[in-house]
Amino acid sequence: MKIALTCVICVIGGLNKKGKMSSVKLTWTGGMMFVASDGEGHSIVLDAKSESGGDESGVRPIDLLPIALGGCMGMDVVSILKKKRADLRVFTMEVTGERAPGHPQRFLKMSVKLRTNPEVKQEDLQRSMELSRDKYCSVLGTLKTPGEFEFDVGTE
Repeated sequence: MKIALTCVICVIGGLNKKGKMSSVKLTWTGGMMFVASDGEGHSIVLDAKSESGGDESGVRPIDLLPIALGGCMGMDVVSILKKKRADLRVFTMEVTGERAPGHPQRFLKMSVKLRTNPEVKQEDLQRSMELSRDKYCSVLGTLKTPGEFEFDVGTE
């Protein structure tokens, strides 16, 4: 018998383009697997390693942090390079992180590598990364200056 456990995470005070708070809904589907859905109907499967009770059928939650950072910065950089009319044909990013050995095994350091095709001026790539890092990327902004967290537990 599967039991559905739902938890909703809301970003307090953050409004999306439709003027609503950003939120995601996570539904437990058994084992250590969850399906996370945003307010726009997109979903992602989360799961744990087998030694932690999962069956490795989804992304581990800790890996969502570098994914979110890379996605946020990558979208910023591509957008800025397009506005500069850069000859962008290839863009890749690699985000790596060093984690603490003891619980909660948080990230101690993250490194971001950005690569483009050689026709893109490196000074344009550098400036685009700096603008994302220092001004536009809301994920990095949140990591640099964390907001408040609220937790509400109960039954449905």
